Amino acid sequence: MSVKRPMAIACVLIALLAGQCPAAAGAWLLGAVSIRDDAGQRRYGEYVSVFLTRTAIPVPHDPDLSGLTRYQRIDRINQLHLDFFKIFSTYRSRPGYLVAHTDTSETGNFAFLAVPPGDYQVVVTFPAMIDGYKVAWQVPVTVIAGRIRHVTLDDGNLALPANRRE
Repeated sequence: MSVKRPMAIACVLIALLAGQCPAAAGAWLLGAVSIRDDAGQRRYGEYVSVFLTRTAIPVPHDPDLSGLTRYQRIDRINQLHLDFFKIFSTYRSRPGYLVAHTDTSETGNFAFLAVPPGDYQVVVTFPAMIDGYKVAWQVPVTVIAGRIRHVTLDDGNLALPANRRE
C-alpha cells in the first residue's frame, strides 16, 4: 500500500483537527524518521522506505565494536546491515508477513492508513540512508481500532548501529 502524498496529508490534517480517525478509514499509524548527526543536528529521513509487518524478525547480534579499528568497525556494521536485509528479504516473501509499504516525505514523515487493529513491526532496512548514515529499525507497535497511533524512529530505537558512509 503506497501513500499518495497530497491525499495522505489532507486526511491526516482532517483527522488531527477532528481528534479521531474517520470510521471508514480504520486505524491510522503515523510516524517520523530521523537521527542526529555527529554534530548533534537532527536529520530527517527523506524518501526512506518504511514497511509494516506482522511479526518481528531476528536482528543480527550487535557485537562490542569498541575494540575494532575504524575500518573493522565500518566493515562489521556494514555486514550487520546486510545480514538484517537478507533476513528481511527472506521473510518479506512469506505470505502474510508484509502488511504495507510506504516512503517517507521530505520531512521524514510517513503514514499507514486503514490498518487493521493488531500488533505490528515498523521496519526500515538496507539500503536506507539518512544524510549519509546507514540506518535500520524494527520497532513494535500496537494499532487500536478508531485510534491514531504515532511511532518515532530515531537514535534511541535503532535496530543496528548507524554508520556514516565516508
